[in-house]
Amino acid sequence: MIENGLIAIDWGTTWLRAYKMSASGEILDTRHPQAGIRNLMRGEHERIFKGVTADWLGDDPDNAPFIVLSGMISSRQGWVESPYAPCPADPRSLASLAVQHRTQTGHRIWFAPGLCTTIGGRYDVIRGEEMHILGALDKIGPGRHIVCLPGTHSKWAVIEDGVILDFRTYMTGELFEATRRHTIIGKMMEHDAWFDSGFDLGLEAADADRGLLGELFSIRSRTLLDSLPVEQSGSYLSGLLIGTEILEARRFHDIGEEVCIIGNPALSELYVRANTHHGIRSLQLAETMAAQGMFLLAKSLQERM
Repeated sequence: MIENGLIAIDWGTTWLRAYKMSASGEILDTRHPQAGIRNLMRGEHERIFKGVTADWLGDDPDNAPFIVLSGMISSRQGWVESPYAPCPADPRSLASLAVQHRTQTGHRIWFAPGLCTTIGGRYDVIRGEEMHILGALDKIGPGRHIVCLPGTHSKWAVIEDGVILDFRTYMTGELFEATRRHTIIGKMMEHDAWFDSGFDLGLEAADADRGLLGELFSIRSRTLLDSLPVEQSGSYLSGLLIGTEILEARRFHDIGEEVCIIGNPALSELYVRANTHHGIRSLQLAETMAAQGMFLLAKSLQERM
């Protein structure tokens, strides 16, 4: 039971973040091994889980901490598949679709469901980020809020009074990497230099709203015509893509004066800079929000038992 504490694991495609938590939700210990599901063979998940948590579990499964896993570990390519909960969703509706599993040692694990939306004829899914959103609920309070989770596939969600109403995914990070590594534009970016001025120029290009596909090629044109220093092309690309993402999100979600940003601090700072460019305040929260979200889910699961 949760009175014995909680083991919360945010297990994604490229990373695993494990948290040992007290019965009151305090994080007591963390572990971040390089063990994303992308690099694991089927059947390896339990071995990795035991290796990460062995000294947290204890020897008696009946008196072990409550255990919740979220993220891609519960996908079709993961350990145990769980379904997608439809929007609108809250901790109780997510708990109703969590999947229970017993390990070889008899420990009970709950696999959190993902989240989906088909509102307005759109089809979109989340696995893992919904726990970050739940974890932010106490920080952002009641009312309507917009939450942004920057990353390979950035998520923007609408929250109202503790309920996730809707969300949308933007392939910004993946498009940045694909453009940088596999296009003619990327051939100019054989360096890791960063320039705020280049990023800001990219934001201004996004503001012009001339269409992303054309603006992407203009990066090459600008460097050839001496309008953009070649060493700033990577920063410019980042500004163009993040700026375009924020413009789309503003149209789609009716963003007000503040956005809550949850994620990697370095990446989040770029979104703060871009939001400031648009006159939007940013509330930054740590990646550990996922642990708090799984704690909320665990409390709802205990009510279900």
